[in-house]
Amino acid sequence: AVDMAFIITLDNGNITSIESIYPGQMAHPTATPPPSLRATGVKKWYLHDALWENDTEKGAKLAQEIVEYNTGKKTDVVVIVTPKAVDAILARIGPVYVEGQGYVSGNSIYFLREEQKTGYARGDAVKSLINAIIDAAKDKSKFMSLVDEAVRQNAQGNIIVVPQTAFVEFLTYIGFEKLKQ
Repeated sequence: AVDMAFIITLDNGNITSIESIYPGQMAHPTATPPPSLRATGVKKWYLHDALWENDTEKGAKLAQEIVEYNTGKKTDVVVIVTPKAVDAILARIGPVYVEGQGYVSGNSIYFLREEQKTGYARGDAVKSLINAIIDAAKDKSKFMSLVDEAVRQNAQGNIIVVPQTAFVEFLTYIGFEKLKQ
């Protein structure tokens, strides 16, 4: 299920904004849900269910279309990150410092649920963890460990990039940047 989505805007590899997208009732304007989903009573193909079928690339494209239709914002790449990938990244570069919460190094789902209990919206809770990981990655050794772990998680299917060529382009960019140093 798509529990949360974000539109992340980059400029020369630097994050300039992170916009939370709550799946809510966002639906595709024309796509019909597959029979197995319709059997549950669903009449529209919602963002939450975009990855219902086994074809992840198709689901990522569907999610991208749903977000564009409902927000008016076009995106270039879809990156799917599972909690398993987040936990592996935290284990690799953590602990990371989350403003107002302290250090996090373990179960990301537990952390996010606890942060939501204190009144944070889901998107804000996830963004606080994203920002902590970004801050930790400012340390060059942690950044390279983060990239290495992202490659591992991509190979294991816990980080999926559609189109995959965007991930290759990112790694090429990182490689050239490392050569400049």
